[in-house]
Amino acid sequence: MRVALVVPQWGKDYIRARDTRGIAGCWPTPGLQYVAASLRDAGHTVMFLEGYFYSNEEMARRTAEFRADAVGIYVISILWDSARIYIRALKSLRPDTFVFAGGHGATGMPERLLSECPSLDACVVGEGEYATVEMLAALEGGKPLHGISGLVFREGGGRVVRNPPRPMIEDLDALPRPAVELTEMDRYSPSFEQVHDIPVVQMLASRGCTGGCLYCYKMYGRRIRLRDPRRVVDEMEYYVRRFGAREIKFWDEHFTYSHDHTYAICDEIAKRGLKVRWWCSCRADAVDPKVLRAMAGAGCWCINFGVESGVQKNLDTLLKHEKVERIELAVRMAHAAGIKTHATYIFGIPGETYEEGLETIRLARRLNSFTVEFFPITPFPGTPLQKGVEKGLFGTMSERLSDQGMLLERPCFVPFSMTAEQIMKLRRMAYVKYFIRPSFLLYRFTNIMSPFQLRAIIHGATSLLQMLGEQMASEWKRAKGPRSA
Repeated sequence: MRVALVVPQWGKDYIRARDTRGIAGCWPTPGLQYVAASLRDAGHTVMFLEGYFYSNEEMARRTAEFRADAVGIYVISILWDSARIYIRALKSLRPDTFVFAGGHGATGMPERLLSECPSLDACVVGEGEYATVEMLAALEGGKPLHGISGLVFREGGGRVVRNPPRPMIEDLDALPRPAVELTEMDRYSPSFEQVHDIPVVQMLASRGCTGGCLYCYKMYGRRIRLRDPRRVVDEMEYYVRRFGAREIKFWDEHFTYSHDHTYAICDEIAKRGLKVRWWCSCRADAVDPKVLRAMAGAGCWCINFGVESGVQKNLDTLLKHEKVERIELAVRMAHAAGIKTHATYIFGIPGETYEEGLETIRLARRLNSFTVEFFPITPFPGTPLQKGVEKGLFGTMSERLSDQGMLLERPCFVPFSMTAEQIMKLRRMAYVKYFIRPSFLLYRFTNIMSPFQLRAIIHGATSLLQMLGEQMASEWKRAKGPRSA
């Protein structure tokens, strides 16, 4: 079969759509790359289209010209409205094309997607490599889809059928290497925390996370499955030799879950003399000086820590199972090992007060990470937070999926303990107070490691000035008060 895999056009109100070479950057989708490779190994002809670079209408035209028999669409909450536009455009050109969705959105709310879009034929729930191959084999052979686990689909009469869930893939090394060559690698741009401009690639050394955070949807489960360290470094080496990759970003949810696994990867990198810088995410309670030194020696230059809050009560609410003091220690240990840090923080945690948000800003300044991001918390479909909101707990939120983004102008969720205006004020204030410090500005400008980072700093300064203007306008409006009649 001829199969197109599509990421819908990013909406115009989303920051990455306005400037894909800005702070957030744009990356190929790892799940679709794995699915593309699996389909190609099964004998299908595969095309990959990226909504960072094309409009929905242009991608529909290209899909029709490709004569796709089936189309798989990557769906997260904020992309669903755009995905529906693409599906309508495609169906007007090729009405008989089988259309299915995958990704976190399709996994977390398959029945909703199928009910809201009659032209959508199926949703692949969870890991999609094997389920997609089996689904297309059944379609090609004229067989029913009832026996394929991990599939929610629409029968001929319109009834939606949910098949049993599919077990997680135990042997990740049995999967083919992601088909990155199908993407337009030279058009992607890394996010601002990266050292280098293109080519920067992303990969996984494991799937799953043992955490149970309130805001996180565990598409890959709460049991971590590790890849063979040699296969991991084989893939790293392939990207360096084949594409000239200068940096690799690991998207693992819990990279240092097994220190033995981490040491084995580092040892394999050293044994091969592989020279490439890399970036990963770790839990603060899963690092120590020894493993950090090994990672630094193997090329790790930056670690992302999800700090989230500077108040222990709020970390407990989020079910982080971490202590503020341990987070501070982890960041200090990373810096001592010569590894820079990227820290993320969230505002609007259920029960959080405005004053506690100010304490989070103080912690961020104290940790002094190389880069930071501040987000309003978002109850994504399928998360414990979203389920609690549906039951009337925690706070209120918008019902529009297009509002479920962490970089939008207003939060989609507001806890009972705060207002939307307070959340966005905290976010603006956090960036201003964090970056406009003489010591931090000196630190950043004396640590520029590439022309790309200089461009990112300039872009960030522009965004910061805009936030500062918005903050001043907000303060002026509040000081002026309501106009008298």
